[in-house]
Amino acid sequence: MPVLRVGRLRLHPGALLITLLAIAIMVKLGFWQIDRGQEKQSIIDNHAIGVESEAQRLNPDTIYSSNMRTDEVVRARGSFRENQYFLVDNQTFNGRVGYHVVALLESEAIDPFLLPVNLGWVSIEGSRQTLPEVSLPAGEVEIEGRVHVPAEKPFLLGEQAFSDELPMRVQYLELEKLKQHLQLPLTDFSVLLDEEADFGFPRDWPVVVMEPHRHYAYAVQWFGLAIAALVIFLVASRVKSKAKEKYPQ
Repeated sequence: MPVLRVGRLRLHPGALLITLLAIAIMVKLGFWQIDRGQEKQSIIDNHAIGVESEAQRLNPDTIYSSNMRTDEVVRARGSFRENQYFLVDNQTFNGRVGYHVVALLESEAIDPFLLPVNLGWVSIEGSRQTLPEVSLPAGEVEIEGRVHVPAEKPFLLGEQAFSDELPMRVQYLELEKLKQHLQLPLTDFSVLLDEEADFGFPRDWPVVVMEPHRHYAYAVQWFGLAIAALVIFLVASRVKSKAKEKYPQ
């Protein structure tokens, strides 16, 4: 393969192609981290707005409008359907693995809808083949919490296989699919029960897993690696050029 001569540099086409490809990938990853940081900042800003606003009492009109936003604070009064809940798998609390319990709240105030409410975390007891028995809050309760709108295309390793009855273990709360599969009038969003509520299970709802500044720091690292790769390639090409001039073949 012919070597390209550019000034005092002798550039091997194969090495040049690999270097440029690596630089392009690292630059792309850097910009991706910047985009993620901006997304996280938007989530934090929306959370701050939602927390500062007064809790909105749910009714059929607000639910039908489908304008609920993630982190909007809502409240409702009703009772949980006995022994009807979802167990969202692979959830951690204080370093332990377990499930999030999402129970179904029914009330005349939101009829005909059923409101999925995330009550918090329970541990895995014994075999994973056996679902834990969960005691839901009895009687009428007042719930307040943050809206969580599920992602349209969640990252899953494969299509979820749902059972035909509750309780049910799921990898992700795909409410639209669950609504159709179970023929239940679920709302298009769930509610994360307020951490100060005196019922439910242990819970901690972080706004974001990774702060925006961490993404920006990773972006700087990727850009730095791209610059380093370019410098190393240019230095290596110049060194090879000098060596060949001193010791011609």
